[in-house]
Amino acid sequence: MLIVFAKRVLKSFLKSIKSILLAGKKLMLEIILKSWKGATIGIMIGLILFLILLDTFINVGIGWYFDVLVSLVLMAFIIFGIGYISKTLFKTVRKFDPRFVTVVIVAFSALSFLPMSFFGKTLMIDLFVCGGLVGLAFSKGIKKSISILLITLVIVFNGYAIVKLFSQGFDNTIPVSEKYCDQKTTGWNFEDPSLDGPFKVLQLTYGSGNDKRRPEYGKNVNLKTSPVDATPFFDQSKGVFNFLRKIYWGFNSKNYPINARVWYPDGNGQYPLILIVHGNHLMTDFSDPGYEYLGKFIASRGYIFVSIDENFLNGNWIHDYEQSEVFTRGWILLKHLEQWKKWNESDGNPSTKKVDMNNIVLAGHSRGGAAAVVAAAINKLERYHGDAKQVFNFNFSIKGVIQIAPNDPYNPQNEVPIVLENMNYLILQGGYDQDMHWFLGNRVYNRMKFSGNDYHFKSALYIYRANHGQFNTSWGRYDFPAPLSWFLNTKPIMKAENQRKIAKLYISAFLDASLKGKSEFIPLLKDYRNGKKYLPKEYYINQFEDSGFKYAADYQEDFDVTTASIKGGTIKGKNLNIWSENSLNFRDDGGSSQANLGVYLGWDSKDLKYKNKTAEYEILLPDSTLQYLKLKDAKNFVFFVCNNKNEMSSVDFSIALISDKDTSKISLNNQYILPPPLKTELTKWPFIFAIAKDKPVERVLQSIEIPLSDFIKANQNFNPVKLKEIKFIFDKTTAGEIFLDKIGFN
Repeated sequence: MLIVFAKRVLKSFLKSIKSILLAGKKLMLEIILKSWKGATIGIMIGLILFLILLDTFINVGIGWYFDVLVSLVLMAFIIFGIGYISKTLFKTVRKFDPRFVTVVIVAFSALSFLPMSFFGKTLMIDLFVCGGLVGLAFSKGIKKSISILLITLVIVFNGYAIVKLFSQGFDNTIPVSEKYCDQKTTGWNFEDPSLDGPFKVLQLTYGSGNDKRRPEYGKNVNLKTSPVDATPFFDQSKGVFNFLRKIYWGFNSKNYPINARVWYPDGNGQYPLILIVHGNHLMTDFSDPGYEYLGKFIASRGYIFVSIDENFLNGNWIHDYEQSEVFTRGWILLKHLEQWKKWNESDGNPSTKKVDMNNIVLAGHSRGGAAAVVAAAINKLERYHGDAKQVFNFNFSIKGVIQIAPNDPYNPQNEVPIVLENMNYLILQGGYDQDMHWFLGNRVYNRMKFSGNDYHFKSALYIYRANHGQFNTSWGRYDFPAPLSWFLNTKPIMKAENQRKIAKLYISAFLDASLKGKSEFIPLLKDYRNGKKYLPKEYYINQFEDSGFKYAADYQEDFDVTTASIKGGTIKGKNLNIWSENSLNFRDDGGSSQANLGVYLGWDSKDLKYKNKTAEYEILLPDSTLQYLKLKDAKNFVFFVCNNKNEMSSVDFSIALISDKDTSKISLNNQYILPPPLKTELTKWPFIFAIAKDKPVERVLQSIEIPLSDFIKANQNFNPVKLKEIKFIFDKTTAGEIFLDKIGFN
């Protein structure tokens, strides 16, 4: 009886489930039949809105009416062409309304061929659903209360989405702690290098004199120049895309113009020459005026400042050269220097005998930063590496390179990057850079080498809440154009005037130290804390090395974890739960290397294996190699370090130097307080458009410099000349992990 009853209950339950499913199926079909018209209209509206948005980027150069015609032709081709194919091929859609199926296929197929398709697809899906709901609301048999609810839901959802899209976003950045701000400095005093100088500033432009787009380089130009033929390196005289570019500009790679705007001091004497070049941006949104704030400022301090026009190498609505033009960007920089040399040596122009051609610095922003490095590298070459029939004769006295948020795409030979030697170098990078969202230019810093007896230095500054575009006033707060800009989280980004003040301060200090021998600014370039009374309140990470650095361990020699870089040096580890040598990676999607090697060290005294044991890492130095370190002349002990744990807010440990039997030990936090992990949230809706979503922290090494006099103060018997051992003792926190590199003396 019990079994029979159970069967009846089960049969009744299954019948009920079947009835519910059938009713649900019937309801869904009814909903679909009533909502397809609205969904169809919604998709059509979304597709047209998206195509209209794309139309704002179309600029052929003939006139607005032609741009609109091109847009309409594209729309017609996409809508009717794909629609016709879809309707013809997909016979099975007869069970559904052909208009509905055709529109769906057309819309989503078209997005496969258009830029920014992620946004287009999101828009289509939104309008598909919302159109369906509105269509359902106005169909027969729907209660008025349900209709009102559906329409209200659509309005509220889309209203909320629009408000969020056009909002700045949210700020979850880490506030700058007072402990970090109040840490000690070395007490150097110098004038604020971001203040205007004593010179009145004059301005001029030079160019072809017949530029059809830029009157400042056309009919209003002050000095005329001759075009240059770049086709031996970058032949862009053929093809549809280049034909369209020529329609817009009136020239191609056979006759690229030498255009620039110049700010210079009103005074007698010769002045150092500074050239800066912009990076990639929409070519019709001109980038070279964006450095006027720097030009006027630097010129007031006694320099000739030139902002180069290379907009014709930038991307447009239909085409981007995708880094293949970087060599040409650099080569054109050197052609500008040739022009300046001619003017300086000839009469009848404002720059006659005014330019100090022995003191030149090249600067660049984004791809322009890569171009500055390329120009510095090929400056000394006799021939073009890609075609030795092309002869060079540059050989300018380039004393330094400045990079602002650069990329590093150019290898003259396969996988062989450019290495700069024996010049000064400065790089600035923002943590909230939403274009170059990883510190790629740090590779150039790491590769740079010094040799000989002349003094050279390199300096890097990482600015937590700086973005990519605010270094250029033409680019501004958004690192992508619309609609991508609508998804960027811009609220945490620092004020534009603060970001540009940092640029002015560091570039000015670099130029004065490099070209005018003002060594009082070296401490600022070495340690940002020495300029904190002039700098906006912010988290900074800086790196500095000069030609006086000698390393006991820089980890470039081999992959044996027990050997140091210095000949005969050995390394030991004790109670470390992590000990490995490898490269430090960026947070880019590919996890590419920062072009340096170091050691990963981790400790955890709560681990049963190491419970209540202190972890140590030591480098033993043989007597035979101490002369190489020049400890007799050494002033400071140096190393580079970063926190390798996102969840660890602070890092502290002890550094011990041991000479004979005397040990001097100093706490890191008594010398330097590292910033916490500088997490970023670069987009508002990562599930739609994400940048560095899974890697919110960039690993950036901080250079630490501790005066040897501080070790002597800690132990009067300590004698650095008789140094035997360097030891890192992890006795300040129960657990942690760091990356350590470039351990030595200055």
